[in-house]
Amino acid sequence: MNSENRLSNLLRSEQGLALPMTLMALSLITTLALAFLTLTASEPVIASNHMATAQARAMAEAGVERALWALSAGSTAPGTSGSIPDAPMPNPAPDPYNGSYVSMGYGGFKVTVVNGAQSNERIITAVGYVPDNVKPVAIEKIRVTATRMKWLDPPCAICAGGEAPTGLVTEVQLAGAATVRASTASGAQYCPGVTPTAATMSQGTVVTDGNPQQTAPDGGVAQLTNQPASAFSQSLFTDADMAMLKEYAQLYGTYLQGSQSWSSPPPNGIVFVDTPSGNPFTANSPSSDIINVDVHGNWGTASWSGWLVVAGSIQLSGNIKMDGLIYAQNDVSVNGTGTGGFTGSIISTNRMDSTSTSIDSDSIGNAPVTYNCNNVRDGGGTISKRWFLKPGTFMEPVGS
Repeated sequence: MNSENRLSNLLRSEQGLALPMTLMALSLITTLALAFLTLTASEPVIASNHMATAQARAMAEAGVERALWALSAGSTAPGTSGSIPDAPMPNPAPDPYNGSYVSMGYGGFKVTVVNGAQSNERIITAVGYVPDNVKPVAIEKIRVTATRMKWLDPPCAICAGGEAPTGLVTEVQLAGAATVRASTASGAQYCPGVTPTAATMSQGTVVTDGNPQQTAPDGGVAQLTNQPASAFSQSLFTDADMAMLKEYAQLYGTYLQGSQSWSSPPPNGIVFVDTPSGNPFTANSPSSDIINVDVHGNWGTASWSGWLVVAGSIQLSGNIKMDGLIYAQNDVSVNGTGTGGFTGSIISTNRMDSTSTSIDSDSIGNAPVTYNCNNVRDGGGTISKRWFLKPGTFMEPVGS
């Protein structure tokens, strides 16, 4: 009997538990259901926002690409419809590169192009909108720096100086039957808006020996002497420019260090010859970093086109033909005997000048030097004039 009472009491004590347990389970299920319903409702919104953001970014990237095309067209094919003129670029840039809205159907962009810190730099800011710029759901901004190889527009066929140390004299020596042509009548070619001022220009003197001939540019003079360093500003690469050219040559396998001697044409394009240490060439460089590049030989019908840039001196001789830019941070000596000659410009900046030696002279043989601005700019057709994104300048600033 006692056991029956205990069982009866136990059964009576568990009565009423089912309802609370059921209510708790229903509450938990309801909460979970509401959470899943909320997630289900918000997921499409989140996905839609992600898609709109990606689309707006794509619109901004389209604006950058449009600006790069316009800059490149202005350099390679001036006058192309929709292009941005180069050298100099208008301020403000022409429509739509002045911040006007460009519709792409569902979405669009605004892009502005302004001059950068250097003559060969442009700042591109592009803002992408979705679905439009009136009531945008998403806005994305991109800012980059565009660049191209820096153009030198030398005012002379032979330019000596611009970086000579104070108190030292730069000297150009014209000897033999040298011809320096800077007149269009004698075959010289000018870039739009760029006219040389002299056939030969020196920060110091010009000494002639023999029967050299200098043809003055249109409206200019045959030679200019004792010119200030500022007169050579359009003929100089800065250390930053040299670093960029160095990287380019390293990328394409045309980077060399130390003195060189070539009896046949080097590779076309940008050939950069650096100091043995790799340090910039200065007026105080040690003797171990003073180099000379000797280009000579009988090339016959062979020729070279490009930029020969040397952190030191250059010596040219023999029957050779070169088109483009010859650029030495110290001195250039030319003793050509061939008829091919040099078409473009020869520049020696004279960073380490000396009045007691001949390393600060340009000695021209009978090979002609003919001014050609376009050859200087594009290395006789071997160097691209197109604009590209400068590494390390990509930014996504906040705000529209």
